Amino acid sequence: MKNNITIMFVGTCSGTEPMPGRHHTSFIIKNQGRLYWFDAGECCSHTAHVAGMDLPLTEAIFVSHTHMDHIGGLPNLLWTLNKLSNVSQDALHRLEDRVIEVFIPDLDVWDGILKLLAGTEGRFQTPFNLQAKRYEDGVIYDANGVRVIALHNGHLGHTAPFKSFSFRVEIGQRSIVYSGDVESIEDCEPLLDDCDMLLMETGHHKVEDVCRWLKNSGKCIGQLIFVHHGRAVLDNHARELGKANEILGEEVSIAYDGMVVQL
Repeated sequence: MKNNITIMFVGTCSGTEPMPGRHHTSFIIKNQGRLYWFDAGECCSHTAHVAGMDLPLTEAIFVSHTHMDHIGGLPNLLWTLNKLSNVSQDALHRLEDRVIEVFIPDLDVWDGILKLLAGTEGRFQTPFNLQAKRYEDGVIYDANGVRVIALHNGHLGHTAPFKSFSFRVEIGQRSIVYSGDVESIEDCEPLLDDCDMLLMETGHHKVEDVCRWLKNSGKCIGQLIFVHHGRAVLDNHARELGKANEILGEEVSIAYDGMVVQL
C-alpha cells in the first residue's frame, strides 16, 4: 500500500513586497501523522493553522537558505507551537518533551532567532526541545520512513561552507525534489532521477526555460509544480501556465497559497 503523502503549499511568493493573497515560500509534507516543513516564509504558521493543519504534529523543519523570504516566519512558527501548548492541554500533551529538529545552513542566524524569541513572554520557555543542526551535502534526515537528501546549489556561491541547498525527499517509493533557490536548474540535476514531483522556483528563472531543459534532459519527472513565484507568474499566472503546458503537457501546475496535493 502506498503512503498517503499530503503536500500543502503554505506560501508561494518569492522575496517580493507584500502581494495580495500570497506569502513568502513555505510548504509542508504530511506523512503518517507527522509534519515536515520546508522553508518558513512570513505568516506560515498562521496560514497553516487557520487552514486546519495540526501544528503539534511538527517533526522537523528544513531551511534551504536563510534569506528572509525563506525564514522570516520561522520565529513565529516556533512561537505558535509554544502558544498552542499554553492554550490547549491536548497540544501540551503531544508536544511535551518532544524534540523538534531544525536543519539550517547558518547557525549564526539560528542564534539570532533564539535571541529574538528570548525577548517574548516567559523568555520562550517551551515544553518541547529544539535541536538545530547545520548540514552539508548528503543524507541529513532518515527517520519515520522519511529520508531527506541535501545538495548545495549556486544561489549563494559555490565555496564551502555552503549556505544554500536543494532537497530530495524520499518516502517509501515516492520522491519529491525541492529546488530551493538555484543559480541554474542544473544545480539540482543529480537529485532528479526518477522524481515523482519537482517543486521548482520561478523567482530567478523563466518557466519556459525550465520546461525546455526538463524536456531535453531525459529525466523522468512525474509532475512539475512551480513555486516561489517571480514577477512573470505573479503578473499573469494563466499565461505562464500556458507556456509550461505547451512544452510539457498537463503534468505541470503553478502552486498557490493554501493549495493541497496528494502524492
